[in-house]
Amino acid sequence: MSATTESIASENTSAVTSPLRKAAILLVSLEQPLASQLLAQLDRSAVEAVTLEIARLDRIAPTEQHSVLEEFYGLGLRRLRFVFDDLVKMDDKVIRDVYHDEDSRAWALALASASRPVRDKVLNALSVSSSESLNRTLNHLGPFRLDDAEAAQADLAERLRRLHDHGQLTLPDPEGQEAILV
Repeated sequence: MSATTESIASENTSAVTSPLRKAAILLVSLEQPLASQLLAQLDRSAVEAVTLEIARLDRIAPTEQHSVLEEFYGLGLRRLRFVFDDLVKMDDKVIRDVYHDEDSRAWALALASASRPVRDKVLNALSVSSSESLNRTLNHLGPFRLDDAEAAQADLAERLRRLHDHGQLTLPDPEGQEAILV
């Protein structure tokens, strides 16, 4: 690392103390739909202030970005980012604990449009009898609307978020964050 790069990194790290800079870094680090969703929660003057701060951002050191994201994940961003596909990152025991045979139709519908790794993760995490039962339900699902499958995924993800809110499980860390230089 050159002296100039180290200087920029240390300047950016010390600048993290500004809440406005934290908000700007957070928003440029998130995927567009989530950033828009967070901005929609702010009043007009706050949006203007954060937008101005984003325009002022010169560079974001990866350590600074990581620090800001970790702080916000701790404040609940992890919950907001959790989606059904994140089941592949969850412990098998957690999946076994949250799956109930009486919900097999909802799980089957959600898995019907899920990626192969998500489907395999859920089916392999369950007990043999639950896995066989869910597989039968999945195979006998028949035609379904994609909207219904997406709604089932959203419903199951929200159930897991509520369990997280009540301290009954820990959601996985969101991954795939790319370093963003402005």
